[in-house]
Amino acid sequence: MNDKMKHIRLNFKPSIKLSLIICVMGLGAAAILILPALVWQIKLLAGMAMLTAVAYAVCRYGLLLLPWSYVALWVNSRNQLQLVRRDGKVLSVEVCGDSVVTPYLTVVNCRAPDAKWFACIFASQLVILPDMIDAESYRQLRVWLRWGRVRDASSSKSSELNPF
Repeated sequence: MNDKMKHIRLNFKPSIKLSLIICVMGLGAAAILILPALVWQIKLLAGMAMLTAVAYAVCRYGLLLLPWSYVALWVNSRNQLQLVRRDGKVLSVEVCGDSVVTPYLTVVNCRAPDAKWFACIFASQLVILPDMIDAESYRQLRVWLRWGRVRDASSSKSSELNPF
């Protein structure tokens, strides 16, 4: 039986849905900021900080405009995940166990295997909505994230236990 899987290559496109979701969340946070009895200068400062955070999130995750935005994902036949940034840098990463896989949203939390302690604390996130890639590629990625890595880990454990 052949344990090799087919390569998965995903090229992401900007997501209008994700950008709108981030903007709506920012507006909700701004509305909540109006309620407390604070000096208007503090509210203005907090509002500017929220506006900056929303603009950054939209540019990085929604519109993929920043140089460190992930624009492609590759999974090779040896079950190794690589992320490609807009500036052309390719990062080999390991998927963390707290990644979320659903039909409407996938959040891939990953870290570099040789990362320093600071980079381990702030692991990279990749937010994927169905409108960022075609449906078949999205399905392949979700299947690999749910079952592909588990099979790979269990087969390596069984080969360690049984030397023959």
